[in-house]
Formats: sequence, C-alpha cells, structure tokens
Amino acid sequence: MVDERDIGSKVKDGIVGVIRGTGEITAAAVETVSQTVQVALREAGATGGSVANLAINAAKGTIDAVGEIVGKAAATTADTLAKTVDAATLTASSVGNAAKGAVIGTVRGTAETGVETVTAISMAARGAVTEASHVGADLTTAAVGAVEGAIEAAKSTTLTAEEAASAAATGAIEAAGEVSDAAAVRVRGAVEGTIQGVKVIARTAVGRPK
Repeated sequence: MVDERDIGSKVKDGIVGVIRGTGEITAAAVETVSQTVQVALREAGATGGSVANLAINAAKGTIDAVGEIVGKAAATTADTLAKTVDAATLTASSVGNAAKGAVIGTVRGTAETGVETVTAISMAARGAVTEASHVGADLTTAAVGAVEGAIEAAKSTTLTAEEAASAAATGAIEAAGEVSDAAAVRVRGAVEGTIQGVKVIARTAVGRPK
C-alpha cells in the first residue's frame, strides 16, 4: 500500500514514464494522466490517509513531472527566440493538461472514500497551482486546466458543472494567494467568467481587486 506522503512521487514517476517519449502532455494524454492519479489515490486511500493531503500531493506530483521532463526539454532546445517561444507554449500546454488530468483522476480516485467531491476538487486544484509556482510554470494555465478538469469530472458525480468549477476555481485562487496578491488577482481573472460554456464563480474573497 502507498503512504500518503509518497503519493506525489508515485504519481510523478508514473507520469514521467508517460511523457518521456513525447516530451509533453498532450490533450490526448489527459486520460492517461487521470488514470495514473486515480489508481495511485485508490491504493493510498486504502491506508486511511487524509484525502485532502492525498489530493494535494497527487496534483503536485503531476505538475512536478511536467517541470522535470517538459521543462528540461524546453531548456535544452530553446537556443533561439522562436524556439524559446515554442518551448514556453509547450510547457504551458502540458501544465494545463496535467492539471486537468490531476483533477479528473482525483475525483475518480476518491469517489469510493466518502470524501466530499467538492473538497477533492478544491484540494487538487490547490495542489496543481502550488506546484506550478514551485516549478516556475504559469499559474493561470494550471488554474484553468484544473477548472476544465473539474467540469469534465462533474459528469460522473452529483455535482453540477458550475459547482465543480467553483470548487476548482476557489482552490486555485487561494493557492495563488499564498504566492502573492498579484498572483491571486491574475488567477482569479483567468478562472472567473465562462470556461467551456460554464459560468465560473469563485467562493473566496482572495484575489479580488482592491
């Protein structure tokens, strides 16, 4: 069985194996990412670990994998301005897709634990944004990816898409607020509004322009 403290490493190792060949997490790989997170969470949940901590660490492991593989590839190839822009775009895309997969996998992986889905979504989004900050990735991309994942995951839950999106947006904004006030404002601006046809309203005062 997996200890909750090791969940991030387990998820990271699984995802590194997935993206090592391509150097990125494509939209097509989101399902693979979510399955990796889902399996790891189910195994760890059997140990009775804190679901909140499991969700956060699983999301962190997902983003950390992007930082290690995609970031390294970007640094290696970015020897011209054009390549630098391409590398940055590639990294942002992978971070967004990783966050999306992490949230979907977290919801599926914790579904049998009895934890509130809202909590699982919020914690996964928080973990994704926090780790994006640690690896130097764009927080807004991670946040939007998390919200997109929540909207997708809501289809298999009793939550509405709006409720799921709100939970992800709230977790993402609060995580950004721990980075800086400016980061919280940027993330709030990125996730509030309409995403994939769903109106997103965050349930937090963090990041509101003063």
